Amino acid sequence: MKASEIFSANKLLRRYAKGERSFSEINLMAAQLNAANLNRVNLSYANLTGANLSKTRLICANLSGADLSHADLSQAILIEANLSGASFTQTLLVQANMSGALLSGSVLSQADLSGANLTGASLIGTSLLNGSKLIEATLIGATLSRATLSAIDLSGVNLTRAILSESELGGANLSSACLIRAYLNRSNLSGANLMGADLSEASLRNANLCVANLTRANLQGADLEGANLNGAQLSGANLKSTNLKNANLNGLILHEADLRLADLSQANLRGANLTGANLAGASLLEADLRGANLSHANLKGAGLLLTSLKGANLKGANLCQANLIGASLNQTSLDEVFLEGAILPNGATYA
Repeated sequence: MKASEIFSANKLLRRYAKGERSFSEINLMAAQLNAANLNRVNLSYANLTGANLSKTRLICANLSGADLSHADLSQAILIEANLSGASFTQTLLVQANMSGALLSGSVLSQADLSGANLTGASLIGTSLLNGSKLIEATLIGATLSRATLSAIDLSGVNLTRAILSESELGGANLSSACLIRAYLNRSNLSGANLMGADLSEASLRNANLCVANLTRANLQGADLEGANLNGAQLSGANLKSTNLKNANLNGLILHEADLRLADLSQANLRGANLTGANLAGASLLEADLRGANLSHANLKGAGLLLTSLKGANLKGANLCQANLIGASLNQTSLDEVFLEGAILPNGATYA
């Protein structure tokens, strides 16, 4: 099919009904194909700008390289469709079913995917730019490695078990998003809004979370080893059993955060605000807590071996049964600190 050949919607549907499936490079600009049945059709590199494809069935269709700018694909059925390299500028994909679809290398600018189903879809290297929306979309098990999602609204999106390694999410809105067991290693989440997000058991190794808002986020059991959390907001966050080894938490606000049983070995917590935080049973081996505010924090049974607490505020802190062998307490007052059963830096047990 030549790119210059202009097809009417009726002509396409007649040929399709007769069994023809290959319409590569066809020009269907502004075609009215809503609610049509075009399963397994080949519309690769087709011009579908401004076309009406709402509620159209395109299961296993080939739309690779197609221009779908300004097209209406609301509630379209695109299960396992090939949309790789397609253009979606100001395209409506509201409540479209794109489960298992291939969107690798596609560009979506100002596209609306609100409520869309992208379960198991592949969006490797996909770019969602300039105001694209994914509000309340479902991306369970989707692959978004190296995808560009900067400043995108992903509030309430279900990304359970999604693969987002090395993705660009700087400034994205992920408030109340579900990221349970998601894979976000080496992703850039700097300045992202993750308030109230569920990141339990997610992998965020070496992720950039600078200045991210993680207020009341659930990070229980998450792996944040080597992550950069400099300037992040973690007030009220659930960090129980979280792996924060070698993480940068310099100057963080962790007021009343739940860090029970967390691994903070060699973590940088210099100047962090941990007032009222629960660190019971946490491991702080060789952690840097210089100048940190631990007033009224619960460190019962915590491991503080070789930890630097120089100049830290421990007023009202509970260090009962904590292990402080080799810890540095220079310029740190232990007045008003609860130390019953604690092992002191010299190895003696506080009676």
